[in-house]
Amino acid sequence: MEKESNRKHIIKKAAVIFLVAMLILTFFSNTIMNYSLPEVATEPVTTGTVSNKVRGQGTVETNSDCEVTVSGTRVIKEVKVEAGDEVKKGDVLFTFEEGENTELDEAQNTLDDLELSYAKSLLKNAPDYTEDNIGIKDAKDELKEAVKAQEKAEKNDKALKTAKKEAAQAKSDVTAAQASVDSLQSKVDTYETENAALEELQGKLDKATDESKINSLQSQIAQLQALVDSHDADYQQAKRDLATTTKNLTALQKVQEEKDAKVTELSANPTLEDAKAAVKEKRKTLDALVRGLKTKKKEDALTAESDALDNEAAQKNIEEQKEKVEKLKASDDMKEVKATEDGIVSEVNCKEGDNVTADAPLAKIQLSSSGYIVKVTVTKAQSKLIRTGDEATVENIWDDSVSATVKSIRADTENPNQSMIVTFEVKGDVNVGQTLAFAVGERNSQYDAVVPNNAVREDSKGKFVLILKVKGTPLGNRYTVKRADVEVLASDDTSSGVSGGVYEYDNVITNSSKPLEEGMQVRLVE
Repeated sequence: MEKESNRKHIIKKAAVIFLVAMLILTFFSNTIMNYSLPEVATEPVTTGTVSNKVRGQGTVETNSDCEVTVSGTRVIKEVKVEAGDEVKKGDVLFTFEEGENTELDEAQNTLDDLELSYAKSLLKNAPDYTEDNIGIKDAKDELKEAVKAQEKAEKNDKALKTAKKEAAQAKSDVTAAQASVDSLQSKVDTYETENAALEELQGKLDKATDESKINSLQSQIAQLQALVDSHDADYQQAKRDLATTTKNLTALQKVQEEKDAKVTELSANPTLEDAKAAVKEKRKTLDALVRGLKTKKKEDALTAESDALDNEAAQKNIEEQKEKVEKLKASDDMKEVKATEDGIVSEVNCKEGDNVTADAPLAKIQLSSSGYIVKVTVTKAQSKLIRTGDEATVENIWDDSVSATVKSIRADTENPNQSMIVTFEVKGDVNVGQTLAFAVGERNSQYDAVVPNNAVREDSKGKFVLILKVKGTPLGNRYTVKRADVEVLASDDTSSGVSGGVYEYDNVITNSSKPLEEGMQVRLVE
């Protein structure tokens, strides 16, 4: 007994030692694993204000420009300028070879064509609706005939219904008479069967020689004769009734044949449904013709108005073409083209020996007198922080010689859903082609979620932050990483106001000892 107690005590002590050892090993294994995890630093998400400063840069250009053109076809003899040259009003830009100006002949031919086309347009005939009116009259006549046919079909339909009813009654009468004939015939047949049986017994009696058989036959004959005699009056009456009923049946069958023939005759006529459908179709045709004529008259009226406008436009074109011809005649001896304003040559679109046509742009000059602008692309969210008239800081010019103001904010035609074009009006000592960097917008705004700038990350899917998630376990807290996509609404030097899947009191990761992915387990920096 004492040995058994000692044995249990030893087992109990061994179990306790085993459990303690397992707990110690689990603790140290978790501790070792934690030291192998990426180490992260976090900052809490707060509510607060962010200074809404938008930055961007662009190239200086003039506020407006002009195209250099000629009034006739020419051959370039010499190009006096190139892109980037500064020119003054009156400077020679291009010279031309001497030669025939084909543009004048072309302009005169165009004028002749315009005058001929205008003369032809005045000879158009007035609209003629004779055929349309004849078609409408024929359609009305056909509709009248269809209405008459419908009225006739209605009468025929009533007569057909009456005839069918009478034919049905005649059939019923024939059926009843036939039943009476069949009943009387059956009765007569029964009586005649008895008479035939009596005659058969009488024949057997006449041939019989055996006395016992004779007696038996005489007894049968006597009984059957008594039966026949008792039925004789009924038999005679049944024959008379059968003859009368048969005659009546024949008359009724004749009546039925006549009624059926009437139904067949009336059924051969057009049906009321067909007549109604024909009326509907004829009315539809007439309505279509009337509508068509109204539409045609309306279109012709519009055409007449359009022709009047075309004629007016043609007269205007003729006058303009006449002016062009006179202008070409006056400038037929042009040998060079000069700058009409001071500016910078931004484009040259021809070279020596090129054939140039009237109004083709030979060059483009940015006009210095129009002032300077810079266009900067920003996001839609950033554009909401800027207003027309806001003053901007030029960050890459350190003195006050240059100032800038927001002139306009418009959608970017190349990316209208995402970007906006902010145009700055620039004043001061700048040159076309110079790059300027701007900062605009100093107003503070309140945001529900403000995070450090180094917490905002970006990949091919867009901007996001990594949130630290905490889960309690028996051995302590467990930390994992969760991605939250965000939109940056505003940023200053340290913080950004964001919207998306991040909220106040969340902890966002600002830096880590290793690259992180969503769902990864991490440990906090000590």
